[in-house]
Amino acid sequence: MSCSICKKYSGVTITHEDTGCPLAESILCRRCNHRGHLTSTCSEAWPQWERPTCLEEMIPADLRARYAIQTKTPIEYAKPRTDEMHDINTVIIPDPYVRGGYEDLKAFIEKRKIKVEKVTKESKEKCLEAVYNWGVSNGYRIVKMNEIPTY
Repeated sequence: MSCSICKKYSGVTITHEDTGCPLAESILCRRCNHRGHLTSTCSEAWPQWERPTCLEEMIPADLRARYAIQTKTPIEYAKPRTDEMHDINTVIIPDPYVRGGYEDLKAFIEKRKIKVEKVTKESKEKCLEAVYNWGVSNGYRIVKMNEIPTY
């Protein structure tokens, strides 16, 4: 079978399996960091810009290699800006004010062993506050299920 990837990118018809294409293995997407497609054809939705986590990330890679810079000096931000965080940092929690949502939220809290302040039993507000505090301390953006942003 002729390879569609070789035909698309090099214009040459070569017979081999698409899964073992050497051209696909040499193409690396800079957006999703997967092999097999170009950045211009990537379908990954990731329009956010991320701040550097250390000072050395702001030095070009060739200069870091030339001067053998190996240190990682962390940059301390007072508060992470949620519009810069990648989707991997987003945690979607159930909305406790809809039917069945409070039980799902309590299951979420128990699964992650989040401490909730309570007198006799925890309230919805205390549960939400504990989850938001847990998210901030661990670097997560907390989004209720009915407030999911679309990019």
